[in-house]
Amino acid sequence: MGMTGYEAQVYAGLVGLGEATARQVHEACGVPRPRVYDILVSLESKGYVEVWQGKPMYYRAIPPDRLIRLLREDIEESIRIVSDDLNDLSLKARQRTFPVWHIRGDVSIRDQVHAFLGDVKKELIVVCTRTSVFRPLVSDLKEISERADVLCYVPEDAEAFQAVLGSARVIVPVLGKDPLAKTYTKVFKGTIFSGDNRYRAELLLIADGERSILTYEMNDEHIAIIFELPFIVTLQHSAIIRLIEEGGIG
Repeated sequence: MGMTGYEAQVYAGLVGLGEATARQVHEACGVPRPRVYDILVSLESKGYVEVWQGKPMYYRAIPPDRLIRLLREDIEESIRIVSDDLNDLSLKARQRTFPVWHIRGDVSIRDQVHAFLGDVKKELIVVCTRTSVFRPLVSDLKEISERADVLCYVPEDAEAFQAVLGSARVIVPVLGKDPLAKTYTKVFKGTIFSGDNRYRAELLLIADGERSILTYEMNDEHIAIIFELPFIVTLQHSAIIRLIEEGGIG
């Protein structure tokens, strides 16, 4: 709380006493007398106690609401300092690049998707299997479409989404029977079973042909995979572009 145990005792005692000498504080609070003077000086230096310079000196606690405001400011300042120090350590730390990351938990996945979208520079491809997954992205996608090419593949309601997505291009897949289209259908429009597990893709984002993030359900758990492995992302990007060029999507 910004105080030691003895400091909290002395402050609480002064709140009850109103104004008191060091001796009275000692008698009321039970804090060892040799410590009382040091504690009162410490509380005064923090602005928690006011002093009347006389013989003897009298002390009084600042009002509790003022104390809470000061403590809150101290805590916020401490958090800012710690945050700056940690960020500085992060920048100085030796970076290791791991090309594939697994993310679990709805909140973590949502934050990662938001951060991923914020880093898009030139091009974004969005493949989505459900409008309920796509709808929360609309605001970010509209903003991105003002600085980059955005292609969105949604299962339905393309015209409605197009109306609110600015310069983004929104398409409902119309798939043929070639092997690539069949693979797309299997991966993005169905459920895949493997052993005792059930998988269903939800969202694929490909940014600038360099990074991608895939979110999916495994049984009832949401999981995301971030790919920064160049040949994996290139294969993903090439497959979607080929579907467009060959009329698999249109």
